[in-house]
Amino acid sequence: MLKIETRVPEGFIALDNSALIYPPTEAAFNANTFRISIDLKEAIEPERLKQAFRDLLKRCPYVNVTMKKGFFWYYLTPNPKDPIIHPEGSYPAGRFLFRENNGYLIRVLHASHRIALECFHALSDGIGVLELLKLLVERYLASGGREVSFQGDLSFDEPAQAWESSDPFQTLYDPRLSGYPSYPRAYHYKGSGSYDERVKVISARMKSSDLKGAAKLHDLTIGQYLGAVFIHSLQELQLKEGRKMRRRKPIRISVPMNLRRLFDLKTMRNFTLFAVVGIEPNRGYYSFEEIARHVRLQTALAQDKKALLSQIRRNVAGEHALALRFVPTMLKNPFFKLLSDHLGDQQYSGVISNLGHVALPGLLEELVERMDFHLSPGLLNKVVLSVIGYKDEVVLNFSSFFTTDTELERIYCERLIHDHVPVHIASNRGGL
Repeated sequence: MLKIETRVPEGFIALDNSALIYPPTEAAFNANTFRISIDLKEAIEPERLKQAFRDLLKRCPYVNVTMKKGFFWYYLTPNPKDPIIHPEGSYPAGRFLFRENNGYLIRVLHASHRIALECFHALSDGIGVLELLKLLVERYLASGGREVSFQGDLSFDEPAQAWESSDPFQTLYDPRLSGYPSYPRAYHYKGSGSYDERVKVISARMKSSDLKGAAKLHDLTIGQYLGAVFIHSLQELQLKEGRKMRRRKPIRISVPMNLRRLFDLKTMRNFTLFAVVGIEPNRGYYSFEEIARHVRLQTALAQDKKALLSQIRRNVAGEHALALRFVPTMLKNPFFKLLSDHLGDQQYSGVISNLGHVALPGLLEELVERMDFHLSPGLLNKVVLSVIGYKDEVVLNFSSFFTTDTELERIYCERLIHDHVPVHIASNRGGL
């Protein structure tokens, strides 16, 4: 294998703009974590995996970090400790236990045939961690004599480049722009029964061709269609609560958008904004066709660069404001919690994050059986949805804090079946 040569960061490493909100708002029911995994057709050897992780940290020094609480800001600094790998547990994307992970913001997990990366969101987003997982698996396979390449943006053939640790939000920030508007409080499904911080999952698998056919019937992309089904399901739940029409709250979903593609910029840090798409049920019941039309139009408008730059201006302006920059961290934390609620969870009724279809070179397709993606839920939105496609299959993972309530998942899957999309269900819940 090739020798790894790279630059190691020193001292203070500032969080990217998106990451600033995650450390002060981290809590039992707001873990700010996600997991991406690859299932291989061969058994995993933990010692080989641990060495591959060490190699990844050398190649990607912006991952070889720990987080510190400074007087004014949280920040990252190089982590001298040996990395740890963990056996996979039953509940994914839970609260990140930094001490049990030697301070690293990314965890490597393994099962009999699975390699997974679980990440605290202050380090990177889903697109960035997917690239890291590809590189890790590539190194692991190479240590067993399989020289294959995922053909991603990262390579062990060259050291870390400047773009990998860049913060494009600072590049795109324009203080002359007007700020981005906020939304009034949205509907939140309260559910029935108890809930706890273990992340329960219902996994729905389906054929890509079936899903594409259903989306095409409504003149939607697969991502738009899955979002429309989410809004439809939330509307059904609100109707069951029996509120009078004028008292029904807006239903909106938050859809992360990968800005790398929209602005033709690359980074391994967070570079995501959120499209907020929805309906106003106090105006009456929305048929599925009406929901589809709203989703189609609103997602197109959400990708308008002027609107995105305005949103970036709003987010970055606070970081640059002198009144906030020199406020101690202990006083900033309550403010960031209020800001996160006001500009985040309170504004939308659910989250759907779609990593899209992952295409692998032919040699790797012979080795990789399946891919998965899980998000952590939140206190207000206790059920969230993550989506990933691989080969001829799409996997929808519903992550939930509810102990027994699966009503949202049931309504969602029934809509898929109504649109002639057969669904195979699995779960880490007992009895399913």
